[in-house]
Amino acid sequence: MQRIRKHGINVRGFSLVEMLIVVGIIVILASAVALGVNDILSPAKKARNSVSVRAENQSKSISLRESKLINVGY
Repeated sequence: MQRIRKHGINVRGFSLVEMLIVVGIIVILASAVALGVNDILSPAKKARNSVSVRAENQSKSISLRESKLINVGY
């Protein structure tokens, strides 16, 4: 951080290079977190899809049973 003298008052501020370095580090850390979260969410999405398929198969089975009962007269 550099001190800049402006109208007799010491003003502290960051240089453009320092700001760019900080932003670059934040971008790198954010991308690492995003990749880690993606690895965690992938198995959860697969599990959700398998549950959806199972529920769909069960609903088809129930529908088939109900249609057979209607044909019998219930």
